[in-house]
Amino acid sequence: MENSKSGISAEKLFKEGLGITYDDFTILDTIFTDIDREEMNLETTLGKDVVLKTPIIASPMDTVTNDEMCIAIALQGGIGCIHYNFKNPDGSLDIDKQAEIVKQVKRFENGFIENPVTVSPEHKIYETIKIGEEHKVGKSAIDTFPVTENGEPHGKVVGILRKQDYSRTKHTNLMVKERMIPLEKLIMAEWPITLDEANDMLWGNHILSLPVVEKNGSLKYLVTRSDLDKNEEYPLSTKDEKKRLRVLFAVETRPEIAYERLEKCFNAGADGCIIDTSQGYTMYERDMAEYIKKKYSDKLIIGGNISTKEACKTLEKLGFDAYRCGQGSGSICTTAGAIGISRAGASAVYQSTKQAKNMKTIADGGIKQVGDIVKALAIGADAVMLGNMLAGTSESPGDMIIDPQSGLPVKIYRGMGSKEANTGGIRGYSKLPQGISGQVRYKGSIHEWVPLIRDGIMSGFHVLNCKNIEDIQQKMYSGEIRFEKRTNSSVTESNPHNIV
Repeated sequence: MENSKSGISAEKLFKEGLGITYDDFTILDTIFTDIDREEMNLETTLGKDVVLKTPIIASPMDTVTNDEMCIAIALQGGIGCIHYNFKNPDGSLDIDKQAEIVKQVKRFENGFIENPVTVSPEHKIYETIKIGEEHKVGKSAIDTFPVTENGEPHGKVVGILRKQDYSRTKHTNLMVKERMIPLEKLIMAEWPITLDEANDMLWGNHILSLPVVEKNGSLKYLVTRSDLDKNEEYPLSTKDEKKRLRVLFAVETRPEIAYERLEKCFNAGADGCIIDTSQGYTMYERDMAEYIKKKYSDKLIIGGNISTKEACKTLEKLGFDAYRCGQGSGSICTTAGAIGISRAGASAVYQSTKQAKNMKTIADGGIKQVGDIVKALAIGADAVMLGNMLAGTSESPGDMIIDPQSGLPVKIYRGMGSKEANTGGIRGYSKLPQGISGQVRYKGSIHEWVPLIRDGIMSGFHVLNCKNIEDIQQKMYSGEIRFEKRTNSSVTESNPHNIV
């Protein structure tokens, strides 16, 4: 029966002992398409009710993922993981900076804002402006402040101050109480109230923000019109049960640092963490996993990096929700040459995924283009982690520069095992780097780039007559989806060639 079909099955393609990269094979068009694109979706779950409508995770790298990237990728249906390479001027670790970025992401979009930034009636307006600039929402400073008696987030409401209530040239030395809308003129809602009811009050009263108070007048929540606008503009957004954007953070395996990082970032509202190490099949990761599971059992925990079924089996026993699959296949990773231990990216995903029964697989490394994402999902991955493909966007850290040789716009991109990323040796690679630093071409905004990636994935699924990720993997394991090995010439042929 195998010989009567075009190509070969995944099982035959990924024979033990042969490393297969995404360039080494292609998927064949052997299935008649009789579904409409409207029937398709790319939804996937990472565990702990963290659902992505776009199966993309922004890698915890200091030239890829910051607050802007986490916000943008979550609005487009994916999720970002904040790196832990923040440093103070003296080179020491800055854990508070990572936790503050978690807060910024969680604050960006809300249903009921639990801890709004508040001021007291006695604050000067210039002080209030400064507070708003210190507590940004995305790139924008906060400009609407519930006013409470004591200035605390859940104090008794006495008014509200909006940017239209004062002039930056005339009123900054006045007190808040002199320009705020006072309590007797303020439109408020009393708790309990549903989010839909609160939204109806916003529209019905032509207001931009609505304080929600307890029966005793103390502030419980704030609801804003800007969040309604965001909901309409970004329907794929990855959100928690309180309508806040979801975000992950990276944590090391050193307890003396990791325990403090875990406490601060989870207190800031993070939805989960990734134990960020290039070799995840170790006692260090085991010990850290056991600690996190015991203390933060309700949070998403992602392990790795690993690339074998043996390691996968161990991580599953440890209770990880998901794991990063890939060692030595990243575009700026030199692990293979540095220590001689690695695996071809596609082989790692296929062989490991067969072992994972209750743990989600995140393909990490070796993914250079949209077609590679389709291949990774087809051979068992539940999501992909992207570094190179997201570096160089407007939202990634760093400035866009013009490369003097090519004349093209580029941004810096470096591996987290590189010498440049390891100032002070905080990641453990300073003596023998396992990464390099380079440049990637500027790609524009995530809000333009990720929709293009989604469209490409959907097109691949449509050709294979698959409605979703579960569908494509079922057809892969049954042998219905067929593959073909590629020669070097076929790889050359499939890329632009023989043109001037």
